[in-house]
Amino acid sequence: MPSRLLSRIQKIPQAGSDALISSRISGDFPECVVARFVGAVNDANLDAVAQSFDTILAEGIRYLVVDFSTIEEISATGMGLMLALRQKLRDRQGDLVLCGMRPSMDRFRRVLGLDGYFSTALDAEDAVSGLRAMLSGTFPLSIKCPACDTLIDIEQPGRGRCQNCQAVISSFPDGTVTLG
Repeated sequence: MPSRLLSRIQKIPQAGSDALISSRISGDFPECVVARFVGAVNDANLDAVAQSFDTILAEGIRYLVVDFSTIEEISATGMGLMLALRQKLRDRQGDLVLCGMRPSMDRFRRVLGLDGYFSTALDAEDAVSGLRAMLSGTFPLSIKCPACDTLIDIEQPGRGRCQNCQAVISSFPDGTVTLG
């Protein structure tokens, strides 16, 4: 069996590279599923990945967290699939959250101009807690900027900037806000 580095250079498909593993979050949040891939999401396995998502969506879920931590690469058509999933979930008044993206994949998403289309999180746990906070009515928040006391609106947990002083502000799922 070739090494992992050699298989990436030669683009040799690895066993299970088109597998999608999903699991229900918990009994108290049955409308949300975390999906994890192994390998790559590209043109060669896009149909298998799409069928896996169709199976998950057939369960009637409204919230989907896609964990990219074990995905080695995603093609532009793979990102197109994520857009289609987002729209299906939005039609159900739900949402799609991408998490665990490697820096190169995150840059690729921004280069494609999809920066504002997806909700993102550091990992699946943060994504689920952010969704719970959103559903609990914690967000959106209207608070004073900790740096300049200007009133700002925060739509969801994450990082952003004050429109007035450009200070970096972090908001957490429990509604707390800090500088940096």
